[in-house]
Amino acid sequence: MKAAFKHGFMLICAAYISLPIVIVCLSALNGGRSMLFPPKDPTLARFGEFFISEPVWLRSLENSVIVALASATLAVLITWPIAYDQWKRNTPLSRALTGLAGLPFALPPIVFGVGLSFLWTFVGGLGNIFTGILSHTALLAALPLVTISIGLQSIDKYHLDAAQTMGADEATILRTIILPQTLSYTLSGFFFVVVLSFHEFIVIFFVSASAYSTVTLQIFNSLRNGFTPTMAVGAITFLLVSIAVFSAVARYGDLPRLLGADPARKDT
Repeated sequence: MKAAFKHGFMLICAAYISLPIVIVCLSALNGGRSMLFPPKDPTLARFGEFFISEPVWLRSLENSVIVALASATLAVLITWPIAYDQWKRNTPLSRALTGLAGLPFALPPIVFGVGLSFLWTFVGGLGNIFTGILSHTALLAALPLVTISIGLQSIDKYHLDAAQTMGADEATILRTIILPQTLSYTLSGFFFVVVLSFHEFIVIFFVSASAYSTVTLQIFNSLRNGFTPTMAVGAITFLLVSIAVFSAVARYGDLPRLLGADPARKDT
């Protein structure tokens, strides 16, 4: 009886979560310009508009991809040395840099976005896509910082001791032991930034100053003309990117440890 109740409750939760997604996905099939459910005159033409024929959506998608990949790359390149130095030496400077790197993610996005808009206005970079990349890098740097730190902490100390005993220097140990063993954690942090940057709206809204649009901004701008099926295609794109990234992390990374599981705990 208890098991049946448990499975029934989980089924209800799954249906509650999935139902809005199903409605949005089916709404993208509308043949007209209105987002109706159930869809009328089902067609895949809206997908063609989003990915092929509509310049506005194509530019928005291109900007989203550029900002997400560039900010993820910068975030990893910046936080890897910080995480490594804290793990290796744990100096006051490394602890201070770790705190600073994680601070923007802890702030309310609207507060951080307003602050960045004043900063980029002062230096003359407001509305430049490069400043959008830097803004997302600062906002999301905490993610690879955490995943890389978890990866470094998971390294078996016996491997490091054995390498030092055999005469390997620090650079060789870094190249042959540390980097390979933390690769999955580094990639996990990279893809977490990609997904959140792709979805993020508030900060990019302030720093773009309507000079360019990402997909999220374009969806918001399109709301002035009502809900359209093309907007639903954008939502589906977000969904597919998220599923692909998190499935890859679950398949090739240490997802339980990234979610906070204690590796020393054994199920009894």
